[in-house]
Amino acid sequence: MLSNGLVYNKILDCLDDCKQMISSAAWMTNTLHAIGEVESRMREPMQLAIVGRGSSSKSTLVNAILGKAGVVETGFGAVTYNVCWLKYGDDSSPITVHYKNGTQENISREKLPEWESHGGAAKLKSEVAYIEVKSSFEMLKTINIIDTPGLDSTHGIDSENTINFLRIVHPDAVVLLFTKSLAGDSLKLIQEFQGSEVGGSFSINPMNALGVLSKVDQNWQFGDERSVIEVSDAANRRTLSSRSDVSKVLFRILSVSALLGLASYDVTESDVRDFVSLATLDEGDFVLLFSSVESFIRKDAHIPVSSDRRMQLEAKYTRYGIYLCVKAIQRDATISAGELSQMLRKESGFSAFMELLVSHFGDRASLIKAQRGMMSLSEACNKDRQYASTPERQKQMNQVYARVNSIEEELHELREWSLLLRLYEGKMTVSDDFMREFLLVCGENGHAAIKKLDMGEAVGIDEMLGKAKERSAYWRGQFNAKRGYSPKRAEPLGVIAKSYELLYGRLGEQREEYKKAKRAMEIFNHYVYGK
Repeated sequence: MLSNGLVYNKILDCLDDCKQMISSAAWMTNTLHAIGEVESRMREPMQLAIVGRGSSSKSTLVNAILGKAGVVETGFGAVTYNVCWLKYGDDSSPITVHYKNGTQENISREKLPEWESHGGAAKLKSEVAYIEVKSSFEMLKTINIIDTPGLDSTHGIDSENTINFLRIVHPDAVVLLFTKSLAGDSLKLIQEFQGSEVGGSFSINPMNALGVLSKVDQNWQFGDERSVIEVSDAANRRTLSSRSDVSKVLFRILSVSALLGLASYDVTESDVRDFVSLATLDEGDFVLLFSSVESFIRKDAHIPVSSDRRMQLEAKYTRYGIYLCVKAIQRDATISAGELSQMLRKESGFSAFMELLVSHFGDRASLIKAQRGMMSLSEACNKDRQYASTPERQKQMNQVYARVNSIEEELHELREWSLLLRLYEGKMTVSDDFMREFLLVCGENGHAAIKKLDMGEAVGIDEMLGKAKERSAYWRGQFNAKRGYSPKRAEPLGVIAKSYELLYGRLGEQREEYKKAKRAMEIFNHYVYGK
């Protein structure tokens, strides 16, 4: 995968060339407008929207992503009623309210909870497009996070606000939340989203959307020693393999307890002391305590932690999280708060979620923007064709259109993504073997060369070069055999062959760089240490 910087520079070079070509063509209004929008979007951080039904832990997940409680308002039931757009900036700066009529208003920071949750003011329900909040979290420098009201909100205007916002803003990526399971009504969320007004102009697909099965801690049954994440993940994989309406929309579905993931950032010494006290219970009291939420918070003099304190712990960690911590202490009495934090992050599914969030979206931010930007620019060029009424205008339009399309040749990754999108949307059919290998070499399962080649970690770079060369030759042969009589069927074969050719070339470059670095270290050790 090319670096975000190279993608960014290549796209801006293309836009500059297009602007020079049409500097005197005032009639190309759609193209000029699209160039400005793409240029502006490429300079912005990536925009990630958290979308789902009400009470699906969207706001809790936002806080967990940033690693701090209270960044956005959470609570029981639907709390978020206005779209909240989190951007990088000064924590003390006022919040900015953006109204649907295009005006803005700065509001005191202390009033954020009120503006997130209406506060009963009529204008907050019907007049606000979104609220903009600045925070100094490093992640917000590269990824803006958009917290949205539930799509099934009982306050109809709130659901409408989400749909209108997504339709106008078109975020770069979406995390779609479900609760407890993907059965029944939850699956309708995908269909409703795709079939809504926003779905008509902004469809979600595996390149821009992840699914999160949230609140999986509520599926835990005391006595079942299996990880709730592993159990839920197995069910998710079955859903993706059996439901084409889901697999065509979501790259992957991850099981996550957002509340437990958030708690993992704030395991205090006081909490650990209470976990230690609960770890001393005899088996009978222990079983009774964890058998249900009601039993866990009941008043009982035999329990060394007060009922009120247990209620606080349950609200913070969930009963499942407390059980994990207590069992960890029973296994190792010396375990630290930091070690419990790491354990909770893993057992909540949050570590896996953050790794995928960064690798699937964060590392591809510029590519995601570029792919959509070039599509919108091509569409704008086609709209302006109706004004190319003279040979001179037609020539000018063809030059711009050719320059826009040439970017796929300069950035092969854009060509990969264009093909992937058509495959995911069912606009092109390939064999299962081709699809599996194409996903690998495109980096859909990992960006490292060893992942793209589907090889074990013990192999050396020469073996990787050998496989890349062999697969390149194989697919190039397939392409040459078909391109004469079936160009359409040959196209994906040419793309995958080129992917392997580029991988082979970049691996060769890295091998040479490694040799130079190794030689430099040998000289260093000889000069400095006499070795």
